[in-house]
Amino acid sequence: MIAALVLASVVAATSTHLEVRPWSGKDLPTSSHAAVKYRLIVTGKPNAHLRLEATALANGWLGAFCTSQVCAPGHVAVDLPPSGRAVYQFELIREDDSAPGKSGARIVGDDGSSVDVPVATR
Repeated sequence: MIAALVLASVVAATSTHLEVRPWSGKDLPTSSHAAVKYRLIVTGKPNAHLRLEATALANGWLGAFCTSQVCAPGHVAVDLPPSGRAVYQFELIREDDSAPGKSGARIVGDDGSSVDVPVATR
């Protein structure tokens, strides 16, 4: 019972929501042609600041957070705009030919938010 209350309070304290969908539309100019691309939607309190990190990748794979200006490998600092919503192109990139042929990932926020990224094959 106490564990359930603690878990509920942790979930309630995390106001950020992360969602991953397949990428649709044009690729961003900063993206890699060799990457598997996803749409990462970050929603939360307007003007909130958080750090997102790509974790749980197979060896030889990289997760990158891309905007039209830059791709940030491994992690990104997010400053939510007044709308409370930001969109990134999240990429899974197989960097080494000897790496496993597939990898998923988990995106983790420093506020306790997280989302699993579907497995990509390359």
